[in-house]
Amino acid sequence: MRQINFPNWLTWLDQNFKGLAIPKLPLILTIIQVLGFFLVMGKPIFKDQLILFPIKVFEEGEVWRILTFIAIPLANNFLVFFVLWFFYDVMVWLEGTWGSMFLTIYFFIAWFSTVLAAFLTKTPVDTFAYMECSFFFALATLNPNKELHLFFILPIAFKWIAFFIAGILLVVPLFLDSYNQQLNLILVFANYLLFFGKDYWLRFKKELDKRKLKH
Repeated sequence: MRQINFPNWLTWLDQNFKGLAIPKLPLILTIIQVLGFFLVMGKPIFKDQLILFPIKVFEEGEVWRILTFIAIPLANNFLVFFVLWFFYDVMVWLEGTWGSMFLTIYFFIAWFSTVLAAFLTKTPVDTFAYMECSFFFALATLNPNKELHLFFILPIAFKWIAFFIAGILLVVPLFLDSYNQQLNLILVFANYLLFFGKDYWLRFKKELDKRKLKH
């Protein structure tokens, strides 16, 4: 597992506010998604009440939407349970590695930045997928060589899966999409940037120093 240089403020929060951590957060989020799936399957129109529509929050006072989008299922069929099982496993691994406080902070930053992005760009949020991808990116950064067996046969390291997902979700849209969509993507993954940005910077700086010494 990689050793990460986390920001000082994060370590300080972890040391001084452990009592605010949400225990069993992976289980809670998974149950919320399962409930959302059955609600939407039973009454598809119910999904419209879960989506975060910024205009409805501001103009109609439907403030519950800043929370309920978390319950929107990732798929409208029973394949969703395989997806949820995978991300539950990812979050449990992070909780075991980080501790409940780190995971709680990571989740709340993801939630807050997603809501902020929706309000600033006036973009509805109808999926929990980006937030869940940020959990996977964290795992792939901490343990890049951890493997997933595709079709239960072919082993693929998490780092390659993360590169593939990042290329589709981030790299291409950041170059081709509109300014609003680009801002939305940056904010949605703010939790990952805040947690790992310092480590990337220090590694980049260390590499620059090495090259200077060679010359």
